[in-house]
Amino acid sequence: MRFTVPNPSEALLRELRVSQAVQRVRQLPTVFVANPLLAAFVAVVYWDHVFRTLLVIFVAAQAVLWTPAILSWRRLRNRARPTRVSPNNEKRALVFSISAGLLWGAAAFALYPAGGTEERTTLVMLLTGLCAGSVSFFSSSPYASLGFWLPFMLSLLVQALTFMGGSPVLPAAIAVFTVSAFWFTRTSWAQFVENVGILVERDRLLQEAKASGMQLELMLSRMSDLAMVDELTGLKNRRSFFDDIEPVIAGSRRRGKPVAIALLDLDHFKDINDTHGHAIGDDVLRTVARRIEETLRQEQIVGRIGGEEFVVLLPDTTPQQALVAIERVRKAVGETPIAVTGGSEVWITVSGGISPLVDGMVVPTALQHADKAMYRAKALGRNRVEVFGEVAEALAG
Repeated sequence: MRFTVPNPSEALLRELRVSQAVQRVRQLPTVFVANPLLAAFVAVVYWDHVFRTLLVIFVAAQAVLWTPAILSWRRLRNRARPTRVSPNNEKRALVFSISAGLLWGAAAFALYPAGGTEERTTLVMLLTGLCAGSVSFFSSSPYASLGFWLPFMLSLLVQALTFMGGSPVLPAAIAVFTVSAFWFTRTSWAQFVENVGILVERDRLLQEAKASGMQLELMLSRMSDLAMVDELTGLKNRRSFFDDIEPVIAGSRRRGKPVAIALLDLDHFKDINDTHGHAIGDDVLRTVARRIEETLRQEQIVGRIGGEEFVVLLPDTTPQQALVAIERVRKAVGETPIAVTGGSEVWITVSGGISPLVDGMVVPTALQHADKAMYRAKALGRNRVEVFGEVAEALAG
């Protein structure tokens, strides 16, 4: 008799091994009690019919044989369900069940002839009950099930046929029960495989759903990032910049610290697009954005708000400090050529305007001031930074 697995996959076979091991561990206390206890019952029934020392040895052998099983149960009962079980685990269960079955088979072969009709009937009832229990216990391990109950059921059948005394009732009952046990072992295995297969398929679907959910989450996150980030330069876009600077400005004002805002515009950027093409222009914008970020401090927020226009918020910064910071940016952009696609180099400069955000001033007003300062820088020859209005005059004086 072969016990196959329809459409086996690695996941199904792995889960079958795990489920087999888990089910055996759960049932170990029952079989630990049942086997020595049934052996004791058999010893009581045959106490006056067989050499008593042999009966004591038989009961002790059952207790010794099943002691490792209960020790395994004590060790494993509180552990988490394993995710993987070695194929050798099933082989060890088979060896153990065959050993236990042979012990019962030897007892049945030796005891059956020694008793009368009452003792023989009792022995058959006890062993058929043990057979039924083992079929249920080993429902997840059909070969172990057969290895356990087949030796003593065949032994009973042989002895019942030998000593049937003209009545075929007992041998027939044993034969029918043995065939039924075969059938139930097969159907139990099929049901077990089907149940495990359902669990494996459920886990697969859950994993797929989880993966799809993660993909959707990543997609939504990416869409959110795209909505908040300038796709070309990786800087904050206009919306993101203005959303992020409000709490920073409020924090600086609560601490009584100055805040400045700066606008930066690339000089003659249209000429680069007209001369070299928009692809080169994009390379220039990406490089300039990177140089701005690398030059400024981390707490200074940078965004791209127009084609070649960038904006910087400088918290906890005076106009004088802002001028120093933006001058560093101007030099970082204009004093090193930009390597572009094709191996050529492009030079670009930047003009900047700075405005302080005095108490009560809104950001749009400060931006208008910075814009005026930037155009002043362009009017004075480009590649320079100016500070708006009275602050500029104070700094000049």
